[in-house]
Amino acid sequence: MRTLKGSKEEFKKVGVEIGKGKYHEEMVYGIGLVYISMINIIDTYLKDHDITPTDMNILMLVKHQGGSHGISQVDLGQKLMVTAHNMTRAIQRLERKGYLKRITNKKDARVNLVSITIKGAQLLDQIWPGYDKKLHDLADHISVEEQKVLTGLLQKWLNQRRA
Repeated sequence: MRTLKGSKEEFKKVGVEIGKGKYHEEMVYGIGLVYISMINIIDTYLKDHDITPTDMNILMLVKHQGGSHGISQVDLGQKLMVTAHNMTRAIQRLERKGYLKRITNKKDARVNLVSITIKGAQLLDQIWPGYDKKLHDLADHISVEEQKVLTGLLQKWLNQRRA
């Protein structure tokens, strides 16, 4: 199994010593460190396209789950676990750039539906190959079999947390 260079040092920076029997700390901080590392790499890639990882997630959800009808702003916020205020700001920013549009739901005027524009879909098409390569590069630090095991463990943990 390959390890990330300097991983013990990264744990020490946050006050966690590996091998001291505090596996719960190692796990939680390890997940956090991996997340931060991944977000930094993805953020660097997306900056060249003037969007953030959150913007990318919004655009992908709107395109793939909203389809031609759109997705409600509330549903979008719940799926991304973002507050209503932050979701509104992100959508407004993406609207100003011409990537999204909001329309009032004809069935319920209190609900805004968010849909992707042609410009937004073109941006995703342009960004996706490089983004997907970054994800592959990040995951390539462990074998496919280890990726499957890790995914299964994360799903198990998340399912138990929801129960």
